[in-house]
Amino acid sequence: MAVSWHGRVRLEPVHVHQVETRRLQDLGLSIERALLRGLRGSAPITQSELAGLRQEVRAIEQSARRLHPQTPERLRRIRDLLAGGAVEPVDLLLQALAELRPLLDQEWRLQDHLLADVAADTDTELQLSVILLVALPFAGGLALFLLRRRIKQPLDNLGDLLRRLSARDYRPVPEATVNGTASLVQPVFRSYNEMVLRLQALEAEHKGREHTLEREVRKATEALLAQSRQLARSERLAAVGAVSAGLAHELRNPLAGIQMACSKLRRAVQETDQAVRLDAVIAELRRLARLLSDQVDAARHAPEPLSRVRLKAVVEDFFALVRYQLPEGISLQCEVPDDLDCMLPEAGMRQALLNLVLNAAQASGASGTVTVEARREAGGISLRVRDDGSGFPEHMLKSGVRPFSSGRPGGTGLGLAMVRRFAQELSGEMALENVAPNGACVTLRLPCATNNEKGEGETDA
Repeated sequence: MAVSWHGRVRLEPVHVHQVETRRLQDLGLSIERALLRGLRGSAPITQSELAGLRQEVRAIEQSARRLHPQTPERLRRIRDLLAGGAVEPVDLLLQALAELRPLLDQEWRLQDHLLADVAADTDTELQLSVILLVALPFAGGLALFLLRRRIKQPLDNLGDLLRRLSARDYRPVPEATVNGTASLVQPVFRSYNEMVLRLQALEAEHKGREHTLEREVRKATEALLAQSRQLARSERLAAVGAVSAGLAHELRNPLAGIQMACSKLRRAVQETDQAVRLDAVIAELRRLARLLSDQVDAARHAPEPLSRVRLKAVVEDFFALVRYQLPEGISLQCEVPDDLDCMLPEAGMRQALLNLVLNAAQASGASGTVTVEARREAGGISLRVRDDGSGFPEHMLKSGVRPFSSGRPGGTGLGLAMVRRFAQELSGEMALENVAPNGACVTLRLPCATNNEKGEGETDA
């Protein structure tokens, strides 16, 4: 492309010179034709014809860009000859033609010189092209060798470093290796070193946070398990207390009758020895009555105040805590509407959920799904906890829940009893059922104030 352009530039002066030389030839032909007519006498040479020849000479003189340096001077002499008024026109034309012929010879020699220069330049370019055709492959091979040695090899090393980076190997490139590479690649390696140092810091920070989170989760899990064990023990003790309170209540009434009968008998007995014995019996009966009354009073507890509970938030928070007590194969699902809220004792609600979900997870074994769903019913809510385990034993479905009676080996039989007591204290109920194809379901139906109602002693959560 460059050679073609350069050849065109060299040929441009030759072309212009050819055009101007042709105009000189045309001027000579015009003079010869006029001279031939004058010599034959067929037509006279007029002054207007001479003026036209002078005008043509002036035009060539003004556009003579590429002609010989002496050509403009000779053209002026020819123009002056053609303007001579006393000389015959034939003689003027002969003199002008004599002056024009050496001028044309001079221009032809100049054109030959220009063509010779073009030919010499062409030969030089041809030689250079041959040299370049021979030298370029060698130079390209040398450049490729240097490129591979100075740039490609470091880039291959960088690719290895990136693969090492993907394997979380954050070792930086040694400084000696960086200094030994090409200056063009050194900033890349230094940027890589800065990046891996930052990644090392981030990895250390991430591991620290991971260990901290693991410790916190472990502590929370241990605390939750300890609390669960404590609650289970408290439930057992509460159940024992409830049984004791019931027994004390049942014993206190007949004991009062016995005490009254002994008092009447004491008033009727006159003998001192019998009276002393009856006084001792009456004193023991009074002591037993006080013990039974203390037992009944100790079993009483103040009810937890009600608060507005958004059930979905409570269930999701509960799932986040109970997750660490369950096997990894147990899946927890919450099917509670976002807008379902109710006035309930929140702590008691959480404890009831804990008992039901743990029972469902234990019934499911190592894997399964425990689902908590809730919906609003007329006058309250219905809360259901389902699993896909083996279901309740038939005798439990028939006889209902009894403290210390469990359908699972190792069970205490107190969890469902506590849940039932929670529902009964709220004037609600608990129902057990098995679901097809397999699994069990516990349903709590609890009364619930509407969104605009509050009962006595209720507070906003």
